[in-house]
Amino acid sequence: MEFSHWLSMLKRLSSAAGSLDYFDYDASPLNGFLVNIDGYAASSSKPPWASWSDWGWRALVASASDVAASGGRPTAVVYSVGVESFDRALEIAVGVREASEWAGVMVLKADTNRSSGDSWIDVAVIGVSGRPLSRRGARPGDLLVQVGCIGYGFVAGKALKGLIDLDRYPETLGYTRRPKPPLNMGPAISKCGARAAIDNSDGWASTLYQLSEASGVKIVVEEVLAAGEALELAASLSAAEEDLMESWEDYNLAVAAGAEEAECILGECRRAGVPCAIVGRLEYGVGVYFKSRRLEPSGWAWF
Repeated sequence: MEFSHWLSMLKRLSSAAGSLDYFDYDASPLNGFLVNIDGYAASSSKPPWASWSDWGWRALVASASDVAASGGRPTAVVYSVGVESFDRALEIAVGVREASEWAGVMVLKADTNRSSGDSWIDVAVIGVSGRPLSRRGARPGDLLVQVGCIGYGFVAGKALKGLIDLDRYPETLGYTRRPKPPLNMGPAISKCGARAAIDNSDGWASTLYQLSEASGVKIVVEEVLAAGEALELAASLSAAEEDLMESWEDYNLAVAAGAEEAECILGECRRAGVPCAIVGRLEYGVGVYFKSRRLEPSGWAWF
């Protein structure tokens, strides 16, 4: 399925549910709060090298990343699981707790259900923000700031296809089990005056496509800020630099900002020890380009 068609289907669902006004927010604003919910089936979201506690960690962090992308600080979590045994529910709960301790959020409530088939988890995160950000608002002339590295999904994808042994890539192995994205940067990008932002879960090119579509701008990427293992693997495979744009579930942020605001974000990244760079620009037009080549979005879809 083409990603653009998938995106139009999501809009139809949002319209049917009455939530279209919030479609372009990673986390929806509500009276100074941000609210987000993500759900996952184990068959399509749990890597074979991840434990059930890892899966609980990943689900919490993924939902919290949307709050950060919307300019907020995650503060509290509720979650629900469907599993076939108490032991599995217990292991997932341990992962949720460990992720909450790392992220500095409270787990307020949990709900457990029996599922005789595929296990599933839904995680809702509440955050706070004085200035919520959506994917709308980016303007021609803005700079594209990448907060956090991409590439872990690129490496993991090769492992899932049986092309590499992931044990040879310990950084990626650890990150894809228990990602630690820049959750603390949400308030910083908001305070610095970012115009729009989104996090990378479905694929970097597709993430930028969503930003382009929501703001009605052309995005030109000049470089990628990638993890060392991803760069090494790409070189060993003679892959083009733009191939890294397919990387998914890195949970890095794409931020559109003016020149002064972008420098503020870079300064906040340096203070927080977060990899960060200006990697492109926004122009009049539509679509996502890597230098002069237009990229077709190809990201995750559950149909």
